[in-house]
Amino acid sequence: MNTRKNHRWLLSVVSLLLLSALACSLAGTGTITETPTESPTEEIAATDSPTEEADPALPTPTNTPAPDVSGPGGCTLNASWVADVTVPDNTEFAPGATFNKVWRVRNSGTCTWEAGTQLVFVSGEPLGGPAAVAVPAVAPGSNTDIGVDLVAPAAPGTYRSTWQMQSPEGVRFGSQIYVQIVVPEAATEEPTAEPTATPTEEAAAPPDLVITDLKVDTSDPRQGIPLHIVATLRNQGGSAAENFHWAWRVCVHEGCTFTEAPGAFTLGAGEEVVVQMEYLFGGYSTYTTEAWVDSREEIAESDEANNTRQLVIPVQAAPPTEASLHVVASLSGNLSSGGRSSNISLGIAPAGNGIRAFLDFDLSELDGLRETSTIHAATLDLSDYSGDCFEFLHPLLVHHVNYGTQRDYPADYNSAPLATLLSASSVAGINSPVDVKTFLRDFVHWNGATHLQLRMQLDGDDSGGAYACMMEWSNPVLNVTYQP
Repeated sequence: MNTRKNHRWLLSVVSLLLLSALACSLAGTGTITETPTESPTEEIAATDSPTEEADPALPTPTNTPAPDVSGPGGCTLNASWVADVTVPDNTEFAPGATFNKVWRVRNSGTCTWEAGTQLVFVSGEPLGGPAAVAVPAVAPGSNTDIGVDLVAPAAPGTYRSTWQMQSPEGVRFGSQIYVQIVVPEAATEEPTAEPTATPTEEAAAPPDLVITDLKVDTSDPRQGIPLHIVATLRNQGGSAAENFHWAWRVCVHEGCTFTEAPGAFTLGAGEEVVVQMEYLFGGYSTYTTEAWVDSREEIAESDEANNTRQLVIPVQAAPPTEASLHVVASLSGNLSSGGRSSNISLGIAPAGNGIRAFLDFDLSELDGLRETSTIHAATLDLSDYSGDCFEFLHPLLVHHVNYGTQRDYPADYNSAPLATLLSASSVAGINSPVDVKTFLRDFVHWNGATHLQLRMQLDGDDSGGAYACMMEWSNPVLNVTYQP
């Protein structure tokens, strides 16, 4: 045997054992720090090709507010997503199926969205839709529903189409919104074993009430002219909805209450009904209105968040109304120290006492007149008279006074006028209608449609019997042109 080789072998074994012991000792007392290495990131490019899941490279809209964009005149443009009115995310459609996607969007800026504002396609799959759709005028803080007609692609997969608001000047603004649909793989029939037990029937899906259409029954909504709000109510659920109600309101801001339509309705699965409610707009403006199905919230539905729908209604001002008022006979006539008479006359009696005429017009006879009405024109026609006292007694004065239901001497005869409507020194001043538009406008603004009372007198009617003279009116008329 070779002794030197055996010694070398033994030394090698001992050395290995010592190194192992030393290594164990170091592992028990020291800290091993791994140097971090960067994992390569995979770059995902946006593509129109279908994928099994939503493409993460596409922008994902959220409720996080988008930054404001400067608008015309220093206001700001912004828009925020409120709700998916139709087609929730990942709704399945057959290849080539058409559908209408409706988003509810809020004007979260300070600019009004003017005519020419659009919702434009920005990325993802266009889904056979237009490049842009028009958006109605929307005031700051108001919501509107925007719909786009789209078509499901022919190939199976998950598709997303992203859109954004654009101003008439071509400036995009607000949060991006999207629709995401699924075109499923064609089902393949597989042989199934004969059931060994009688299957139990599955419970029918709950009802789901929606408003598929909301409109008015006229192309020219007008202030003061009745119209009908027409709504199409549909049960798109799997079982009947019985004895439900619907309601509508003329505005959507806080404090604006719903008016419930008369009657109750029942709809089976897949059924719809067209209903209507009459309404008369007292003012004129662009109104954002809202309808609500299941307004009493009595139906247990599969989706409780899709029961409302909004409609913007531009209401035009009513055409002006022209009317003529005659005096109220029981409250009109004359007054002197000798008493009262129903004749509308004035001047000096042969006995020397002055006589003054009093006129009462009832403005409540003007249909729809109120404090906020617009007075376009108003004239007082005093041309139907007899007698002429202007030679010695003038001017003829027409004063606004309040004498109530009875003319009293001397209180009403001598009371200080509240306003002077006319001072005519000759017949020329009363042969043509007297313009009282400004006076009547202010009177209606402060008093509404109430009684307007006037006193007519000749200056110098206290000169005595030597100047006895009488003038008399048979038909004083107040002509008014106004916007209710």
